[in-house]
Amino acid sequence: MCSEWPLIPLRDFVDLLAGFAFKSTGYSDGQDDVRLLRGDNIAPGRVRWDGVKRWSRENAVGLERYALEPGDVVLAMDRPWIPAGLKVAQVQAADTPSYLVQRVARIRPASREDCSFLFALLSTPEFESYIQNVTTGTAVPHISAKQILDFEFRLPPAYVRAKVGEIVAALNERITLLRETNTTLEAMAQALFKSWFVDFDPVHARARGEQPAGLTPEVAALFPDSFEESDLGQVPKGWSTGSLNDLALLNPESWTVKNRPDSVAYVDLANAKENEIAEITEFLFEDAPSRARRVLRDGDTIVGTVRPGNRSYAFISNPRPNLTGSTGFAVLRPKQKAATEYVYLAATANSSIEYLAHVADGGAYPAVRPEVVSNLPCVLPSYDVLNAFHAVAAPLFAKVAANHQQAQTLANLRDTLLPRLISGQLRLPDAEEQLSEAGLCQ
Repeated sequence: MCSEWPLIPLRDFVDLLAGFAFKSTGYSDGQDDVRLLRGDNIAPGRVRWDGVKRWSRENAVGLERYALEPGDVVLAMDRPWIPAGLKVAQVQAADTPSYLVQRVARIRPASREDCSFLFALLSTPEFESYIQNVTTGTAVPHISAKQILDFEFRLPPAYVRAKVGEIVAALNERITLLRETNTTLEAMAQALFKSWFVDFDPVHARARGEQPAGLTPEVAALFPDSFEESDLGQVPKGWSTGSLNDLALLNPESWTVKNRPDSVAYVDLANAKENEIAEITEFLFEDAPSRARRVLRDGDTIVGTVRPGNRSYAFISNPRPNLTGSTGFAVLRPKQKAATEYVYLAATANSSIEYLAHVADGGAYPAVRPEVVSNLPCVLPSYDVLNAFHAVAAPLFAKVAANHQQAQTLANLRDTLLPRLISGQLRLPDAEEQLSEAGLCQ
């Protein structure tokens, strides 16, 4: 079957455009201005807009050909491969309007109906392996437009390409929904943390003689009704101030020659981003990177100490055996269960990450010592308030973890099913059966 499909170079199937050389001196801070899609904004499988640069609309006149459209496939041409995978993604409607920056390729099929098939094709292990083999340069590994277009593949018939497109769309839609749900759940937890432990809303309400909004009388009664001065300014009366050291242990466990396991499941800084671990790599211990030493347990918070502004942090939930973090992480293990979510939210609050990024030193390799993370100042509420917060936040964190797991399962299904379907190794009825089992049959 597959052998009957024509073998063609990618150039016969797509149009490729490299981005425009937008000058950094022209970057804009206007939130209504156009986003610029750089290689840094491409993660394996999706576009990310943290650290986005913008360009004023009035200065974009004449650059319309670099405007991205939903369905476009984008590929980083500098450092196209990272440990988490190939930096290729499909532009969604929410990613537009945006413009393509130099050293990023926009790849568009002749027929818009083939956009999702093209994304699936460029997400296959075959294309990833090809890109790794043709990448040149050591300081900044890179690929050229010609190298991308030289990739050869067997072109399935239109009905197969259409089905692949349907599968990609269905899986990506479900994965995106799970990620968006998690963003909402985390925002809810962060908002509650800020209300209780930064703005002290329940205390202000009680000081005015009012019932704190959204709290039962029993929980409201746990909060003081007045303030007192402290080294952090006014804090609820009876609460103390300190640091995360008061609530968590720093780097409590490490693998040594005496306790080392036969193998580890390794998490590097590059694979952790804003509470999402993109990839966990299995190593025999003797083959693992020398930085694979931090033992990670359920309820731990990990915060990247190298370039902390990159927001390489995550909450560890239901870890696999021998989960191990890089020594580039500060590992915070709560001293009591009630402090679990508080520690994570305090350590990863925007103010904390911004502070760590500000004090990081080292020039091209800015970093902070792990102790700087554990010394982050915080208020120390009563145990009863801390436990009440845990009772509310823990279910949110559990749902986030469940969604992470489901999204990973769907991504694994996508990454194993589609290459076999594209290559002709898997028949459409068999693919539909597997999709039906996952609740995704069209």
